[in-house]
Amino acid sequence: MVIKSLINNPVIIGLITMLLMWSDYLLTLVQEKERKEHYSKHYTSYPVNTIEGNPAIQESVSKLKIFNLRHFTATIIAGIGLPIALLFIPNLLQEFLLGFIWGMLLIVITQHLTNVLGYRASRRGLHGKLFLHQRTGLIIQSSRYMAIALFLLVLAVLSDSLIIYGVTIAGFVSSLRLFMLSKKVAPIEKEDLPPENISVE
Repeated sequence: MVIKSLINNPVIIGLITMLLMWSDYLLTLVQEKERKEHYSKHYTSYPVNTIEGNPAIQESVSKLKIFNLRHFTATIIAGIGLPIALLFIPNLLQEFLLGFIWGMLLIVITQHLTNVLGYRASRRGLHGKLFLHQRTGLIIQSSRYMAIALFLLVLAVLSDSLIIYGVTIAGFVSSLRLFMLSKKVAPIEKEDLPPENISVE
């Protein structure tokens, strides 16, 4: 079985984990580049004009920096930590943990791909402009993750697969994380008026 073989190869587990984390970050940069060059005339978020929800890397993403020390450090820690963790937890939980960690990353990666492809498709046949408050955007994204998690839950029950259960929980956790993050951004004004003087890069 592929999963069993992977779990018995900690080096491969570590490399795949780091590859997924770098794919997540690099796809964020691709998405931001596409937004700046083609999609910014149709979309602006406020009060901060960014596609990145994590404040720790928003500046690096905005400047299209390939290297971010925090992300690099987290990638190394995850790449080393996950294989070690798999060695010390019960066999029953190994597939679940692997599904959870990789699921967290894969769910975000698929969303980046969706956004990039959507941006490219919108180069033609799209008119007008959307001003989206960050809080609203995060809640929308949270809802998408919740829908994915519910779909995965059905698959998990039908397949009785621990790795799918892990991915399912990752979906619910991702949804909750974005919902909680939405509460930390500036609130939507009571009047909910269109934003003014927003700089569009």
